[in-house]
Amino acid sequence: MSTTDESTALVPNAARKAYDGQDPEASKNFHDTRDMSTEMHQTEGGFLKPLIFGGLDGILTSFAIVAGAAGGSMPIPVILVLGFSNIFADALAMGVGEFLSSKAENEWILSERMRENWEMENYPEGEIREMIDMYKERGMSHEDAVTVINTMAKYKDFFVDVMMAEELQLQVPEEDHKV
Repeated sequence: MSTTDESTALVPNAARKAYDGQDPEASKNFHDTRDMSTEMHQTEGGFLKPLIFGGLDGILTSFAIVAGAAGGSMPIPVILVLGFSNIFADALAMGVGEFLSSKAENEWILSERMRENWEMENYPEGEIREMIDMYKERGMSHEDAVTVINTMAKYKDFFVDVMMAEELQLQVPEEDHKV
């Protein structure tokens, strides 16, 4: 049963709603009539892992400090100060740690991209052949792999980013995340 109507393509999250409702007709309508900039994907999940890790770490260490202080018969105000101080310190440490680790990872990825870019500038035939072989290993025919890779290789920056993802499984950071 389809819940598609003419306004589906105008709703920014219509593709998500079509998926959530398992409505192929709504998905088709959205994709056939959309503006390329209107499909919205969830982007909030990027901080989910550090948020959960940091939250669990903060809860456990705060519990341990408060339990230890209570077990040592410390006065309640001291226990509260220790608990809140630990929460603040954990939050600061996790935030700085996440920032620095992301910065270091982005710098490493960009250094790998510079190397791939250099290889493409100095020996494009080798990089193209490497990608053709990779696509053939994934089941693409030789002719199709040659066509796809040669077409992508016409657009050097695009091709280097594809090599980063396909060959190295690295996502090049967007401009506002390069830090």
